[in-house]
Amino acid sequence: MVMFAIFAGVLVLLLLGVTTAVTMGFASIATFLMAGGDASRLFLVPQRMFSQVSGITLMSIPFFLLMGNLMSVGGISKSLFGFGRVCLGHKAGGLSNAAIVACIVMAAMSGSAAACAAGIGMIAIAEMTKSGYDRAFSCATIAAGGALGPIIPPSITLILFAGLTQTSVNALFAAGTVPGLLLGLAFMLWSSYVCKKEGYTVTPKATWAERWVGFKDAFWSLLTPVIVIGGMFAGLFTATEAAAVASFYVFILGLFVFKTLKLKDIPSILWNTVEQTAKVMFVIATAGFFQYVLLYTRIPQQTIAFVSTTFSSMAVVLLIIIAILVIMGCFMEGTAILLITVPIFVPIAKSFGYDLIQLGIVMCIALAVGVLTPPVGLNLYVMASITGEKVMEIAKHALGYVVIMILVAIAVAFIPGLSLGLAGIVG
Repeated sequence: MVMFAIFAGVLVLLLLGVTTAVTMGFASIATFLMAGGDASRLFLVPQRMFSQVSGITLMSIPFFLLMGNLMSVGGISKSLFGFGRVCLGHKAGGLSNAAIVACIVMAAMSGSAAACAAGIGMIAIAEMTKSGYDRAFSCATIAAGGALGPIIPPSITLILFAGLTQTSVNALFAAGTVPGLLLGLAFMLWSSYVCKKEGYTVTPKATWAERWVGFKDAFWSLLTPVIVIGGMFAGLFTATEAAAVASFYVFILGLFVFKTLKLKDIPSILWNTVEQTAKVMFVIATAGFFQYVLLYTRIPQQTIAFVSTTFSSMAVVLLIIIAILVIMGCFMEGTAILLITVPIFVPIAKSFGYDLIQLGIVMCIALAVGVLTPPVGLNLYVMASITGEKVMEIAKHALGYVVIMILVAIAVAFIPGLSLGLAGIVG
């Protein structure tokens, strides 16, 4: 009953328009008092909030947000899509696949779904429309490509999971690489099928000279994920140091290479980063007291007892977890879902001896589905705001990508090698 009251209260407050952080804070305090907690112990609220955001792992978040903001005005997305277009544009679904490839590379820089979709969408939609692509399908394809942002490392979602569970960020990043690329490949195959079925035109085949020019334009942009991911896997950087180095690198690219970034843009970029960081950290901070309330009310222990007596196999539990996350993603923002469910799902996984790194990737993919499903569907609204298309029309064309993401989440849940294989290789 207490757990039901928590979820019901959170859902009602969110539907009323209360921000995620305030919702979790009020719900936690109310639950604590309803469960018989001593009101004089509410001094624990600021204490738990502070301890939740004081970990070194979370320091990488503002740098990744800064890198995403610098990329949005730094010309990187344009060069990436241009290179993909000259390489793939002459094939069936070539432009849509070029957009997905650009999103994959963007995902390996920013770790944000919205940043990927917005950065590539503003460049790719015009060319796809010019070539006769249905605008709603184009929007859905780029929205799906953007959904790779929280999955392909570096990922803010995986950083949060690492901070909440005390697992290795590098291990999670390595584990997310293969599933993320597998999703990208599946998206490309689906978009090619749809484009061939609908008879969308292809662009003339580029010459090798044009491809070389496209590669030269995109070369410095393509080095960004090498710096971030390669540096971490090689042991040269921690996640925080890699984010800081990459932010500086993107700043240099925008200022001196692409020359689209001006010094007068820096104050607004920094201020936007501060605002975004404050919003994210406020949500994470309130989750600190929320976790304390869960432990106080013994909800995780009761849930484990119920699950272990009801289900004898982790397989059924995994399917239930994926279903819960996908359904919640239709109504809540991914960060809030992660902070609410991790204290419940992680103890259950431990009780069955399930690997937490593998669980983190499964949860990450299932949560990413939420950016494509209304009524919340962040990437749907991002693309609608860019193009003026109706959200539900984009959502209809995104259904194929949603099914693919759910199937890949199930595959990763039941095939450990998809996520843990590379993590084991890089140690």
